[in-house]
Amino acid sequence: MKNIRLIAIDLDGTLLRDDISVSDYTKRVLSKVREKGVHIVIATGRMFCSAREWGKAIGIGDVPLCAYTGSMVGLCESGKIISDQRMDLNVARDILNEGKENNWYMQSYIDDKVYVPFRDERTDHYERICNIRAHVIGDDFWTPEKAPTKVLFYDNDLSVMEKIRKLVGKKFEKVAGSVISQPNYFEFNKKGVSKGNAITKLCNERNIPLDSVMTFGNAQNDISMFELSPWSFAVENASEVAKASARFTTLSNNQDGVAHAIEKYVLEA
Repeated sequence: MKNIRLIAIDLDGTLLRDDISVSDYTKRVLSKVREKGVHIVIATGRMFCSAREWGKAIGIGDVPLCAYTGSMVGLCESGKIISDQRMDLNVARDILNEGKENNWYMQSYIDDKVYVPFRDERTDHYERICNIRAHVIGDDFWTPEKAPTKVLFYDNDLSVMEKIRKLVGKKFEKVAGSVISQPNYFEFNKKGVSKGNAITKLCNERNIPLDSVMTFGNAQNDISMFELSPWSFAVENASEVAKASARFTTLSNNQDGVAHAIEKYVLEA
């Protein structure tokens, strides 16, 4: 394989196992590849504060962390924010109003904090998997004073999510970006924001050619990364659309697919 200089890795469903853990084997492989001088980048739909805790737990150093699907970029250990690309405030309010009128559950992210209009089991679940605390603000939720980094529709009824994607996604496709990070999530962010664009900028700043980049993901919001380089890997448990967009398929997240591919194609190459 061509000399790999940067590896961009998604978290949920890719690096993290289903029980939200990372194996010691994966930690060792990531440590070894960093010792070879390869840059590691975490690229996730998670909040920066949530993803940062995982970066620190894995022990990969002060690496770049592309959170909110590339909307916010910062450094893992120091917590320094490099960029925060927010939505247009009026567009965000219009999208939130769609949720209010249809009684759809939503979350909004401002200054790396998550806000909700009310609390239910979805709030509890999100707090648990992300290790954060949501701020319940009632009707003030629907008319934020500051522009959000991201707004999220969330429903465990996938038929509801399909309706939201078709109706709201189509309505705002020209003024906001949208991604599917999980089957029960539909996210809006600033138009033009993506994991791929965030990684491209990091590569340009480090004089790393894109054909020296390796990417790992499992979902639709990882496709922009897969399109950067021929060294794109979907984990076995990835969505079909993600698999179709990646050049390679590795083992599942529960089988340490990321680590196995890095060991085979980078460390042993």
